Amino acid sequence: MLSYSIALELQHQFVNQVEFNPKSMTILGVEHPSVITLGKRAEPSEEIKITLDSLEDLNIQYYKVDRGGHATLHSPGQLVIYPILNLSEYGLTVRDYLCALQKSTIAFFDQLGIKTFAKEDSPGIYTKKGKIAFFGIRVKKGIAFHGLAINVSNDTEDFSLIRSCGASLETFDRVADHGVKMPLADLYSRWTDAFLENI
Repeated sequence: MLSYSIALELQHQFVNQVEFNPKSMTILGVEHPSVITLGKRAEPSEEIKITLDSLEDLNIQYYKVDRGGHATLHSPGQLVIYPILNLSEYGLTVRDYLCALQKSTIAFFDQLGIKTFAKEDSPGIYTKKGKIAFFGIRVKKGIAFHGLAINVSNDTEDFSLIRSCGASLETFDRVADHGVKMPLADLYSRWTDAFLENI
């Protein structure tokens, strides 16, 4: 379990590392205590459905961060992955990179026997039951960071606290509800393998 603030600090350190060594790549895989993150376009009053005092009572922090997108929630049992790389070193535009993230994640779910799909109008991965993975990236000086979150065994009821990714009536799914029982570290390794095959 790694606090969001430390993960954010680590990302910035690795961004600096990639700036000095463009060929380097880091893929962080973490699990966070309950935290709400708000993208550049998100305002707490619009995206968080309870008061900030109530959030504090629930021991849930929130952070305004410099990634794209609106609000999302990380909590125990969710796998959060932060790839940090120089896109030009891999011949990728931002759009190419987002496509690679989608393809990698769908391939990862295929390996687990979970049928998923992407939607043109929403940055995420879905099953018939609802959203199972979320994307939110930032590209600075050609270096991508932030990344994606995959619902594994986290409590999806927690998403009722926010307007997830700008949507009010989103439904959610998770890996555990498909009969897959695997440690987050193993799932992280599988996702990383799929990602390296698709960039």
